[in-house]
Amino acid sequence: MNQLVLFNNQISDSNQNMLTTDIIVDDSSMSLLEDVIISNERLNKPTMDQLTDEAVIYYFVHKRKHVRKSKNRSSNSKIEYSRVLLQFYNYLKQNKEFFIQDVSEFNQESLLKNLRPRHIKAYQEYLSTAPLGRQGKPYSAATLDFKSTVIKSFLKYLYECSYIDHPLHTHMLSTAISKDEIPNRDLYYHEVKQILDFYESNPITHGILTTLAMTGLRIQEISKAKMKDLYYDPLTGQYRLRGVGKGDKPFDCLIHLVNFERIMLFRKRRRMSTSLDPTDDSPLFATQKRKHYTNKNLSNFVIREIEKTKLPFLQHRESKITPHSFRHFFAIYSRQMGADILEIQQALHHQDRRTTERYLEKVLEREKEVAARWNPEKF
Repeated sequence: MNQLVLFNNQISDSNQNMLTTDIIVDDSSMSLLEDVIISNERLNKPTMDQLTDEAVIYYFVHKRKHVRKSKNRSSNSKIEYSRVLLQFYNYLKQNKEFFIQDVSEFNQESLLKNLRPRHIKAYQEYLSTAPLGRQGKPYSAATLDFKSTVIKSFLKYLYECSYIDHPLHTHMLSTAISKDEIPNRDLYYHEVKQILDFYESNPITHGILTTLAMTGLRIQEISKAKMKDLYYDPLTGQYRLRGVGKGDKPFDCLIHLVNFERIMLFRKRRRMSTSLDPTDDSPLFATQKRKHYTNKNLSNFVIREIEKTKLPFLQHRESKITPHSFRHFFAIYSRQMGADILEIQQALHHQDRRTTERYLEKVLEREKEVAARWNPEKF
């Protein structure tokens, strides 16, 4: 079993060690690393003295930035960061022979310490053109921007803690996304209705898609939900679902009766309890093995199920319908039903009003369309 290699004297060749996401997201080595860093500080040594590249990557993923635990990186963010950084570091390992020839006084103990501005620019070029995205195409502008942002943050940290001597982050090319490059994730009522009608006799898909559409919850909020989170509210005579969302912020959303009934049909098909029980720890939406879906698996399931419908309108869309598309639907339909922007922002738990406005961009444009004020009968 692979383990995290902490110190340079433990290895003779970093290529012999394979760091994986599973190893990185396990934070059991953090206490040891913290002790090493404190010891270095006492001895007036560089923060990461004697640590391997792998250990530095590991520490960066887990390092705390805020005194409150809820303000630090979530487990999902750690997974995403580790994937980006492992992709970057594996690229360096695959090109080790090139670095040996290209860098004078090559440092045998660390690939990261051999990096120069020209190498970072070359990697950015590789990321932007290599067929690494969906269907063997290059990454989308949004994906490329995210990966570059993570790497830039990592390189900045390496420089600030004196692990590397060059401020490589300042040499990275911009990957800022223009307005035209933001994927169109708009989804409208007539489209959602067609999808739901298609799966009316399939309680598994029907229940999940209805919940996405009628709550505006994120896929991770639905995948983590438990049966005990669902409750009846005597104040309003309606059902509600509570939980903890992005940034460890609590949510408590309305579950319409039709949605509740479809959730119960889902659970009945999975042969799980349909009785409200504040002690029931079972997943609200469970796999065939009655376990929680992972965010990735549930997201992929939703995408596949929608593609399987082969509904005509899907052929004319610029982008795939994903779980996130249903958050756009929730915002758009809520606006059409008379909700104001602040109410929608609060329902979707957006920190920035501008995010909500971006979801509603086309709707707001149509509302302001001057020609709509005309009386066409006069023509």
